[in-house]
Amino acid sequence: MSEPVVRASENVYVVRDRVVAVVPVSSTISRRIRASNQVGGKIVNLTYGKECSSIIFMDSGHVLLLADSAADVKKRIWG
Repeated sequence: MSEPVVRASENVYVVRDRVVAVVPVSSTISRRIRASNQVGGKIVNLTYGKECSSIIFMDSGHVLLLADSAADVKKRIWG
């Protein structure tokens, strides 16, 4: 059985079962979410000063902004 907590990026660990989606920052879905006010104060910037490349949507409503590409993040989370 695989580990429930996985490393999504440098210094960023998430619970695999709580991740809803990983999308590139340029996708239509991510632009619509960022444009709307639905997220509120649940955006967590984890880019550490780098340019944002991917977004993780959690089942709690939190949105995690990461500097790594969406393909790399998906590979780390789901293999």
